[in-house]
Amino acid sequence: MNSTLRRTLTVTAAAVLGTMLVASTALAVGASAATAASPAASPATSPATAPPWEPDPDSVGALIFYNSSGQVVTGGSTTESPVAAYVEGTKTLRSGDTKASLFGYLPVKGQTTGEWSGEQLGSTTAFPNTSAPAPLKTSTLPVETGSPGDETLAELEEDFPNLDTSNDGYAGMYQLRLRTSRPDEGLTITYDSADIKITGSTWSVVYSPAPTTTTLSVSPASAANHGSTVKLTATVTPSAAAGSVEFRDRSKILNTVTVASGKASYSTDTLADGVQKLSTEFVPADAGTYRSSTSSAHDITVSASATTTSLKASSSTIAEGKSLTLTAKESPSTAGSVTFYNGTKKLAAVKVSKGEAKYASTKYAVGSRSFKATFTPSNTADYKQSTSKVVSVKVEK
Repeated sequence: MNSTLRRTLTVTAAAVLGTMLVASTALAVGASAATAASPAASPATSPATAPPWEPDPDSVGALIFYNSSGQVVTGGSTTESPVAAYVEGTKTLRSGDTKASLFGYLPVKGQTTGEWSGEQLGSTTAFPNTSAPAPLKTSTLPVETGSPGDETLAELEEDFPNLDTSNDGYAGMYQLRLRTSRPDEGLTITYDSADIKITGSTWSVVYSPAPTTTTLSVSPASAANHGSTVKLTATVTPSAAAGSVEFRDRSKILNTVTVASGKASYSTDTLADGVQKLSTEFVPADAGTYRSSTSSAHDITVSASATTTSLKASSSTIAEGKSLTLTAKESPSTAGSVTFYNGTKKLAAVKVSKGEAKYASTKYAVGSRSFKATFTPSNTADYKQSTSKVVSVKVEK
């Protein structure tokens, strides 16, 4: 056994960080690197249920495996070295890190993921790797570059045999973890990971959910009139993540919409009055490939629509006993009534028709008169009351 590569790890996090120092620089990738498996459209094929230890509290991202041509692979032979030509994490573990290291661990029932035993599978390599095929050579995510001579999964299985034969989800299972480092900092405690299953002489990824992010935009953004349409748009990243978005008003689910190309939209005109807290949650169709994510809450204030009432008199001066017509106009035009006043004295209440109400009278004493009109909507939930400016009319002998 190659002692340089077979770095057996202790079960405590402190010992892990103490023993796993940054090793050699990247070696060239051999032509035999993990080319047997077929390309796949996603980083994992999930089982009916996630492994019993998932979600792993220290795993912040997934692993995607590539062959030497830059094609995604989701399995291969346990005797191939390296396990994969390139292993990319889907989450930056620590800003400024430039080295990546791949490890293999044996899941043990009754132990936390931090207590599992395992070992490093290859040399610590530098990233970004501009010699890697596209799109890896421009990736800013951590990438471990495999080399011929790296430890195989068969050797990992020999060093840490999985003797579980039950149906509890542990049989044949191992976890691969990618940690990062830099010259002045040791390995990260958190990692990107994938759960794999070894069956005979082959291995396959069974659980490696990539993280997602969900953001919510609302139009109008901060205020809406009662009964008006409010459009909610959720954006899910990465856009390839399949699933649905639950649109919520606090804990209430308003609607569930299937995501298409990273977008899901929902419009509603039934938001209640007051400050509403809107949010979205992405629910992946395949929990073994993508993780769920929730947007931040978005506050919007819903209230009745304002109205405007204007008043016009047929003349600013009239002779005593002559008729005066008062015309009130309402905007927006909605059902309701207008009450006309002479000072504080109520003259009449007239139903609005096509946004207008009229009142005519001859009973005015000599002197200056002040008139106003107040609109009262039929639907007070949707519209607010409004009062016109005062209109002065002089009554002469």
